[in-house]
Amino acid sequence: MTLPALAALACPNCAQPLTQADRRLSCPDGHSFDLAKQGYAPLLAPGSNATTGDTADQVAAREDFLGSGVYDRLMAAVAAASVTDAPGVVIEPGCGTGHYLAAALAADPSREGVGLDTSKYALRRCAKRVIASDEPRRDAGTHGRLAAVLADAWQRLPVRDGAAAAVLNVFAPRNADEIARVLHPRGALVVLTPRQDHLRELVGALDLLSVDPAKPQRTADQLGTLFEAERTDDISYSIGLGHKEVLQLVGMGPSARHLDADALAAAVAALPERIDVTVSASVTRWRKR
Repeated sequence: MTLPALAALACPNCAQPLTQADRRLSCPDGHSFDLAKQGYAPLLAPGSNATTGDTADQVAAREDFLGSGVYDRLMAAVAAASVTDAPGVVIEPGCGTGHYLAAALAADPSREGVGLDTSKYALRRCAKRVIASDEPRRDAGTHGRLAAVLADAWQRLPVRDGAAAAVLNVFAPRNADEIARVLHPRGALVVLTPRQDHLRELVGALDLLSVDPAKPQRTADQLGTLFEAERTDDISYSIGLGHKEVLQLVGMGPSARHLDADALAAAVAALPERIDVTVSASVTRWRKR
């Protein structure tokens, strides 16, 4: 299996280019990395202790919920904003299961993509993600345009300078310096953030983490020295969810880490059998200054 987007990757130890022989990646200094049997590349930076990420239960919930199509409008908006005329790959630090990255690659069949995450459970899903309209590869079920990489977004990314035509940041923290380093001068940073009324019908009823009203300003402050906002599209619509889908939605996000499972199940059982829930988010496209 040849790893997609190999030319965009760099050794996490010395930042030199990587080459591949069979299932081993190596750099000129002799550092080597064997592809995991599930198809992802282990390129965690030295000294990083971020080796867990989302749990198997969170990843399974995300796979089921995002696979249902209820967030397809968000994925389409991210994909549309990611199209650029810059050379390079599409990169998503904190890619999770790879749904948004696959949508961006489907919007531009000429691109390869790199999804980076610290969750091995998520990367196993990402490595097998099939891009819409593309023919999946037959070897190990992996796909020819998407590389899944074990890496820590808060360390130096195992990506070469300026290798990204677009970087996706989807409901995730962001390392502005590293994004600026890997992004091509004509590339785009696409940031998807929740608005204050996102999932409002569930936040109070289930004691979910709410969106900080200061979040947009914090994002602008964090990115403003390196990037300039080009445009923002606000997206809002309603989805009808049953109890199973509500549990998946909560289970895939950060609230899953602080809620007691039994208490959550009881709170969801008290909801109407089907509840209309607001999806509200902003997609902002940023350019390097």
